[in-house]
Amino acid sequence: MSTTTGPAPETTDQHNPTPKSIVRQPVVRRRRPGFIAMAVALIAVGVGANAWLYLATGDRQPVVAVAHDVPMGAQLTSDDLVEARIATDPVLAPVPASQLKKMIGKRTTVGLTKGSLLTTQSVTDQPLIKQGQQLVGVSLAPAQIPSSVLSPGQTVNVVHTPKNNGSSDGSASSGKDTPVQAVVIEVGKPDNSGDRVVDLAVNALDGSTLAKWSANGEASLVVVPTGN
Repeated sequence: MSTTTGPAPETTDQHNPTPKSIVRQPVVRRRRPGFIAMAVALIAVGVGANAWLYLATGDRQPVVAVAHDVPMGAQLTSDDLVEARIATDPVLAPVPASQLKKMIGKRTTVGLTKGSLLTTQSVTDQPLIKQGQQLVGVSLAPAQIPSSVLSPGQTVNVVHTPKNNGSSDGSASSGKDTPVQAVVIEVGKPDNSGDRVVDLAVNALDGSTLAKWSANGEASLVVVPTGN
């Protein structure tokens, strides 16, 4: 018995027709010259700003800066100065870092603040004791010196404060009792009793008088306000 096999019947999917491809029309964008020009201008400004910032921060010079506060009249040490790099500016005239070692040992002519730049005008080689002056070390008890910190370069008046309202030997006070004007050169550290020695520059005519007051413990300091 034979079975005749005929061609397979064609099948068609009448319910799911083949989807037709969708042809998208190209979108035509309108160019706006105003926005393009603005974008180009902004890019140019950004490039110029970056170039300026690079030049301003890139050209830096090593200079001498102050590591911490230094009072007027103090002698500079290596701990007082550091090297810093700043952008060059014709208005500034700081000491170059190559001169840092030469600044050590000089005295300040003004008070220096931490982070400031050292200039040649703020230091001097000249001694604070001028011609016609003498250096006198005055020993002072805590009650004879202001509690505020004394700084080299400050102007003070030394007042004669005799014991028993008279001279040191009990007799009537003689000689000069008017205050002696002086300039603080150095302030010593207090000893175990709290006394400290303050080096003062005074007129040569007042040096011996001030030394006698100090030896008898009859000298007191009065700080003179700035500008007086």
